[in-house]
Amino acid sequence: MRTGCAILIGFALVAPAAAEDAQCPKGPAPVQLEDIEAAPDCLPAHKLHQACAWGSSGDEFMSEAVIDKCKAGFFDRLTRKQRRQYEKRLDACGERYPITQDGGSIQIYLSSMCAEDLAATYFKVARHGRIATTPRWKVPDIAE
Repeated sequence: MRTGCAILIGFALVAPAAAEDAQCPKGPAPVQLEDIEAAPDCLPAHKLHQACAWGSSGDEFMSEAVIDKCKAGFFDRLTRKQRRQYEKRLDACGERYPITQDGGSIQIYLSSMCAEDLAATYFKVARHGRIATTPRWKVPDIAE
């Protein structure tokens, strides 16, 4: 019983901190392309965009900037097999969040955030040198 209470209290203490981290440092102002470009590398840019995303097709341009930062840290280190796997996973984003004429702005947002998540995952693995194995990744469930 005491262990259960300790775990519950631990979650109560951690939850507010996690919620604070997810808030956009710009407050209600939307993130701009310049903010993404000013980030030192992929992970801070990705975190900023996640916290400050517009939730519309405008996020596609922000995601492209984040993906460019991420790919600079890993893409040229991939083997042919790893590049094929990366492209296959990118296609999985398009299948999960298809951009169609009827899909609208939200589908563009979902697809671009999925691709950004993939690039950030590969960047994390490649931070300390060559990518020895293909990183674990699955298509994320992105909240609308």
